[in-house]
Amino acid sequence: MAVRASVLGGRSLGLGLLLLLVAVAVAAALEVKRPRGVSLQNRHFYEENIPFTCLDGSKTIPFHEVNDDYCDCRDGSDEPGTSACPNGSYHCSNAGHRSEYIPSSHVNDGICDCCDTTDEYNSGATCLNTCKEQGRKERETLQKMAEMAKEGFKLKQQLIEDAKKSREDKQLKLAELQKEKANWEIQVESLRTLKEAAEKPEQEAKEVHKNAWDEVQAAHNLEKNKAKAAETFKELDDNEDGFITMNEIQTHAELDSDGDGVVSEQEAETLLGGASHVDVASFQEVVWAGIQDKYKSEAVTETPIVPVVPVEGGADSSREVDHEDHRKDEDEDDYGEGQDDGVGDDDSEDDGEEEEEEEEEEKTSIMH
Repeated sequence: MAVRASVLGGRSLGLGLLLLLVAVAVAAALEVKRPRGVSLQNRHFYEENIPFTCLDGSKTIPFHEVNDDYCDCRDGSDEPGTSACPNGSYHCSNAGHRSEYIPSSHVNDGICDCCDTTDEYNSGATCLNTCKEQGRKERETLQKMAEMAKEGFKLKQQLIEDAKKSREDKQLKLAELQKEKANWEIQVESLRTLKEAAEKPEQEAKEVHKNAWDEVQAAHNLEKNKAKAAETFKELDDNEDGFITMNEIQTHAELDSDGDGVVSEQEAETLLGGASHVDVASFQEVVWAGIQDKYKSEAVTETPIVPVVPVEGGADSSREVDHEDHRKDEDEDDYGEGQDDGVGDDDSEDDGEEEEEEEEEEKTSIMH
């Protein structure tokens, strides 16, 4: 539809220019008798020997009063060839060129307004008829415009064809890309399915191993917690009778629950699960969970002795020797203790290594 409209538009423009050229030629060839200043279109209003009626219908006058240099009609239509009416219009025939209207006031004013010089018929002005030359120039201009319009129309048609072809090529390319995309999506989905199928046994094995390892860790932590509970039981069992009583609980102020710094009998009984005393099994099952976060071990940690800094001069200098001797004694003691601690550290390291070896053996047994 767009191409058809463009074709019609181009044809209409060329036809219009052709008709204009024909009209100019016809105007040059025809010269019909009529009153001065009247156009061919209005010739039928001005019939000789017939009374003239103003074009606005306001008045009818004898025909001999037309162009008598006296304005009778209000619209000035009775004086088309004179300057009598201020609102009248004079028609220039301009044979060989375009006809035109000029104000009646320009008639016989000494200035040539019409190219055929007819507006200055009684002014004495010397005018040259330039209508043929102007008509020739205008026809040449119109011819050039027609040729330009024709070339523009051809160029427009070419652009339309190029755009249409480009659009079709892009649509084909888009269809190919969409097809390739669909194929790639199918391949990706197939590979994803294969990947999930290949990873499934591994994921299941990892899950089994993790669950087994979590169970081992839970059992190991449970044993450690039981060992810690047993150790705490021994510390609380002051009389070593195999039972922990309320009195023994009351000796640990950190177990106070109401914040007054003292463990009352009621608080001690509550901590013991409502009993007056418990054995080690009941302690581990009932009591230990409630006190393990608050309980502080009775094991005493030795605080190292800070040496005194010697002061220079006077009586203090005599003390410096004593301090040095004292430091030597402490260094010797520390050396002996350090040796003992070293042995203890070795034992601790050995215990840690044994625990790591046990964990590795457990992991290996679970994997197998």
